Amino acid sequence: MIPKPKVTVGPEQGDVEQVCQCGREASADSRFCRFCGRDLRGKSLCRTLSLCSEYTFGRLSHGHRKGQAPGEVGLTEHHLTTIRMEHADRVAVHWFTGTDEAVNGADWEWWFYAGDIGFGMRVQAKREEWNGSYKLRYRPSNGSLQSDLLIEDAVASGCFPAYVFYNRRSWQSDLLPGALAGCGHGPVGERQFGCTIASALVVQRTLLLSRANTSYVKDRSLPWHRLLCDENESEGRRAEAPYRRVRDLHRAAVKELQVALNEESGPLTVRPDVPSRPARPRASGRVQPTETEDVRRMERDALDQELGLAGAAGEQPRDLRQWPLYRRMKEIAERPPSELPNRVRGMILGDDAIAPDERAAGAVLVNLAEDD
Repeated sequence: MIPKPKVTVGPEQGDVEQVCQCGREASADSRFCRFCGRDLRGKSLCRTLSLCSEYTFGRLSHGHRKGQAPGEVGLTEHHLTTIRMEHADRVAVHWFTGTDEAVNGADWEWWFYAGDIGFGMRVQAKREEWNGSYKLRYRPSNGSLQSDLLIEDAVASGCFPAYVFYNRRSWQSDLLPGALAGCGHGPVGERQFGCTIASALVVQRTLLLSRANTSYVKDRSLPWHRLLCDENESEGRRAEAPYRRVRDLHRAAVKELQVALNEESGPLTVRPDVPSRPARPRASGRVQPTETEDVRRMERDALDQELGLAGAAGEQPRDLRQWPLYRRMKEIAERPPSELPNRVRGMILGDDAIAPDERAAGAVLVNLAEDD
């Protein structure tokens, strides 16, 4: 038996080892796999995301012990730079804003496509704190909850709203039994929980209902490399499998939110730090320049009056179908992968990157039709 080659990985420098599609590791200077003879120039995106999770797990654990844990922005920049460097033939990253704006609560777009067909996610990153919690009630400078802004901007852009969590602890989830199922792109382990992803509606329920907590969020989070594992997908159809996984996370979150609303006893009133109604797109459905919170509230109240939703202050409609924002989100979740927006096509072709709104920090474009 030929011994398995040992590969030295330096996570502090963000080095990514070579893993063949057959699942065997190869030395960093190899061009062809010594086991199956495959060209190693095409690396697995699934494995790269898995290695980013391992880096995050170790970096956060060490940082919290030493009192110097990295923030969301630093970890995000590391991961996106690593993904772009390792997969420059099919991954492009465009930054819209500077670091200061990103620190202030901006998020990024993630577009996955094969040809002219694909789908997008609007993503916000959150780091696990030393006690295992996340700062989910963060408010950027304009006063609105970050989660509300994320959902509103995602729907206005035709994207799924999602959170990426950077973690230093692992856990076992009964809700997602296949979360750590192995694949041919590399080994599996609890360090794969370093980067997980969940529907933003999971966070929405956590903020609306007091009985939901950090454990609720974690149990509904999936290791992010599982979204893009394409070992069983044929070329030209690889956008469909990750789309189904993202859509299913969103659908499950909507269903649980509705069940929670139905089961809540007494008038459903929000707590002081939660808006009286979930964020929703402006009446025009288009992205507008930044406005004051008073103007945004007036527009939402006017839309409520038009739709007959205005009621007692702080009281929530119990039926999600009465919330215009969630009707729009359902439309996004029900349609199959569709034609890319013109601005996304332009970025793929190398045109100037156009931000969908003032809060978007950048866009990551992933071509899933390329051979692995």
